[in-house]
Amino acid sequence: MILELYNSKRHRFLILMLALVIIFESIYCIVSLMFFNNIKSNTKFFTFIESASYTLLFIMGLWMLFEKRSKKNKPHQSTIFRGVFNIVIHPQQIPYWLIAGSVLSETLNLNQNNWAVVTFAFFNAVGTLLAMIVYMFFGKKILSYFKLNIFHINKAMGVLYILLFLNHLSLE
Repeated sequence: MILELYNSKRHRFLILMLALVIIFESIYCIVSLMFFNNIKSNTKFFTFIESASYTLLFIMGLWMLFEKRSKKNKPHQSTIFRGVFNIVIHPQQIPYWLIAGSVLSETLNLNQNNWAVVTFAFFNAVGTLLAMIVYMFFGKKILSYFKLNIFHINKAMGVLYILLFLNHLSLE
């Protein structure tokens, strides 16, 4: 959607969409991480969430590692409508940030106060904006690169997820 808007020269709408992405990404991040901080005080539930998060990383890693190459062409849908809908209603963000919070909690002190979570969300928003800008300017090259190499990238990500899981096991 961002690349499509950039190429269509609809810059006002593009800026609105970028702002929408940043706002909702930040809202999901802050709410999820604050919820995460509350469940962290319940050690049994937190241990379950943490174990489930690392197990999901391991399963995703195996899935990506052993996935077969696919040549299916998905039908084209309205990317603008789908993009706006996915920005605002994005239920995958909540489990993502709970998993990320679980994985990051060992290295970041997000549980000290709400200011730490808001600061983290701010820098996450800056990173999201920079990623979108890079995608806008280099999108065609990125798309052609990923089209040729997505199979190998998925294999590398699968190995990375499995290594994160194994690292977590070794720390316990």
